[in-house]
Amino acid sequence: MAKLENRYANALLELALEDGTLERELEQAVRMREVLDDHEVQAFFEHPHVPDADKQSLIDSTFGDHIADNLRGLMYLTIRKSREKIMLPILDIFITAGNRHLGRIEAYVVSAAPLSDDELQSIRSILEKRSDMAINLHTKVDPDVLGGFYILMDGYVFDATIRSELNQIRERLKRGGSHASQT
Repeated sequence: MAKLENRYANALLELALEDGTLERELEQAVRMREVLDDHEVQAFFEHPHVPDADKQSLIDSTFGDHIADNLRGLMYLTIRKSREKIMLPILDIFITAGNRHLGRIEAYVVSAAPLSDDELQSIRSILEKRSDMAINLHTKVDPDVLGGFYILMDGYVFDATIRSELNQIRERLKRGGSHASQT
């Protein structure tokens, strides 16, 4: 399926580039992804007994004229072909590829507590230097993170959580080493 998802996303990217609407369609795709990422919405689209017309109607009523014809057409196509499960992966691939084309990358910072604007700016600055791209930074607070934060960016995880530090200490102790002797 990954090949199909890539093919659909690349076709969408080519159309947006041809039309000169990439920036606008990326914004729309991000909004669509947020809506479609809901468990109940996914269940509705993937249910085999929900008529295609009802699924298309939900797209129309939810997004109205606020999405490009290319995006709407793609959603209709996935419904017609009973490929609703690949809607989100297509949008993810399109958003990533479109942002890369524009010299941007998305990064997600998940922290135990809200980070200050200065901390977020510092993280953004470091990531921009490492990636040589502009960073679209998304934040989320997760109470399961004991302390610190981790960053998801471009398929990599940068882990600066307390849990990660504790696991590293535990591994060093298992190997018989100490933190002080390794410095």
